[in-house]
Amino acid sequence: MQEIKPLLVFAAVLEHGSMNAAAAALGMTPSAVSQHISRLETLHGIKLLNRSTRSLVPTDAGRALGGYCRRLQDTLSDTRRTIGRLKTEPSGELHIALTSGIIDAPAFQTALRRLQNEFPKIRPVFRFSDTLDDLQHTPTDLAIRGGGHALDDPNLVARHLATWPYHICAAPSYLDTLPPITRPEQLHACRWLHFLPVRTTLHRGGESCFIDIADSMFCNQLSAVRSLTVEGFGLSLQVGGEIGRHLSEGRLKTVLPDWTLPPVNLYLVTPYRIQSAKTEAAVRIFQESFAKAAE
Repeated sequence: MQEIKPLLVFAAVLEHGSMNAAAAALGMTPSAVSQHISRLETLHGIKLLNRSTRSLVPTDAGRALGGYCRRLQDTLSDTRRTIGRLKTEPSGELHIALTSGIIDAPAFQTALRRLQNEFPKIRPVFRFSDTLDDLQHTPTDLAIRGGGHALDDPNLVARHLATWPYHICAAPSYLDTLPPITRPEQLHACRWLHFLPVRTTLHRGGESCFIDIADSMFCNQLSAVRSLTVEGFGLSLQVGGEIGRHLSEGRLKTVLPDWTLPPVNLYLVTPYRIQSAKTEAAVRIFQESFAKAAE
């Protein structure tokens, strides 16, 4: 470790651009930083830095060695993160990224209740986003993702949670203003709301019908699309696993229920293969809760 520390100090000097800044970042004195660099130069008989009163510039040897030192620094940081994830007790903040619409899903609510009851030391922190965030560069332990691009990032570890059908839905109050909808061709004359453009194919037996709704109200949140649909502002595509309560309580009705649409696959993804105890506990609970809801 005595041989490694001067290399890490040198990496910090290159990163921060001065002895003083590196000392502040490392919690050391500038004198101690300077001694580490001098020891490194003396030990290996090379000059690493050209110093002046106003600047500090690495020599050719310093630049060459600096690349390896920065790699060592990154490896140490990864090691510390891995050790942190290997804690045996499920506790601490659990950062979960998920879409805004899933909060109405009974499977999600069941999983959250179980997590609170079985692991009270875990504190869920939710980040709702209906776009695909870069999970490896945000403080995320796990995420729930769905759709055709959910697994575009090859670095993610994905576990299938559910396959949910899409439904065309509307509030009874809006449907009461329309003639009965019996064919997909009638959908173009309706008011629509969307998060993603409504371009899909409906199937019934041997029939199929492609719809492309050009005139639709855009919302940048899935939950907003659902709320406005419930309030009677138009039709929208809704995921079956999220709207059960709205259907059973009569706030939403399915339109053309005998026609089917392509389903959506839902995944539980993590940015790293090695998980902390808290993440492993949450993964197990989510998988069990969604599997039970599918039975």
